[in-house]
Amino acid sequence: MNLILDFFLVTGVVINAIILVQLLRIKKKALSQKILLVLFSLLFCVALYFYALLHNITWLAKLCFLPNDMTIITLAPLLLLYVKSLFLDEKSLVKNHLKHFTPAVLFALSITIPTMIFNSYHSNALAYTHSNIVRFIIRTENIYFLLYLTISLRFLLKHQKLSKYEYSNLTKYDLNWIKVMLLSALSIIGLDLALKVYESILGDFSWNADFLSVLAMIILVSYLGFYGINQSKVLLPSFLLQNDTKSKSNKAENKMLSAEKKQEFEHLKHKLISTLNTNHPYLDEDLTLGKLAQQISTTDKTLSTMLNQYMKTTFYDLINTYRVEAVKKKIKSDRYNNYNLFGIACECGFKSRTSFNRIFKKETGLSPSEFKNSKS
Repeated sequence: MNLILDFFLVTGVVINAIILVQLLRIKKKALSQKILLVLFSLLFCVALYFYALLHNITWLAKLCFLPNDMTIITLAPLLLLYVKSLFLDEKSLVKNHLKHFTPAVLFALSITIPTMIFNSYHSNALAYTHSNIVRFIIRTENIYFLLYLTISLRFLLKHQKLSKYEYSNLTKYDLNWIKVMLLSALSIIGLDLALKVYESILGDFSWNADFLSVLAMIILVSYLGFYGINQSKVLLPSFLLQNDTKSKSNKAENKMLSAEKKQEFEHLKHKLISTLNTNHPYLDEDLTLGKLAQQISTTDKTLSTMLNQYMKTTFYDLINTYRVEAVKKKIKSDRYNNYNLFGIACECGFKSRTSFNRIFKKETGLSPSEFKNSKS
């Protein structure tokens, strides 16, 4: 068992070190990358700490004790800040988020640092202090992390939905890997909490159950490192964020449009449809709300409002409906008999095979291959 643990811990240390080097090599770091640098530094210390415990390296365990002890309570708001940094403007984001780290500071001053001082006078005090005095706090710490992960996940889902109002293709901005990462972290903390509850009811395991959580963390770190270093920044227009915060209060108001507003939107709708049918802007795989608004001589805010309130659709859905129709026409054409389906999709503005298949089936009820065979 110790050999397996040793292998995974060494692997975790090496992976963390590689990721940290990659992040340090980035000259102009975005806020999200700076947050990752702090996050992986903490996880690096955690892997080192458990390696030291496994091999009874006292000086290394003492060196890494502070960051290890504070990792969960610090990572909770840090992950939320990371997710927010991918969508929101960096200005004042950290300053406005500092209050979320208050529990971590209080935990360090009241628990971690006193434990370190006490342990410096009593060689076996560290294990004793954490197994008796702080056990309840450690379980609460996990619940605290679960709460923050849930908040982070809700924030991510809401802003992914908003991104459909701005982008016609989400491939470049696809942040499903963060959703997987957050859900995986939820599972790991849930496992860790369940093990601690089990220990408190039925007694300690014959082995350190914390190692299971650390092994799961190492796997998660590898996943986060692979996708996180080169993640895409998704900056949403401020009016989308403002409209989202006011959507509940304005819901009833949005249902009733004045006659003047309806006339204005009807004119804009005809202009939009004429542009779509004549200039085929949807064939541009990088088409955005702003680009389309320029083509019909309006603002992205006005176009977004017209689509949402008058046409009852989103920019993403509208553009991809036209793309699907373009694909259907090409499939029916003999000229494209030698093209594969994804090749046709790319010519019609799609960038991802997965999103193309999903959107096509949603629009037609058939997969692209089923549609092609039905027309044979």
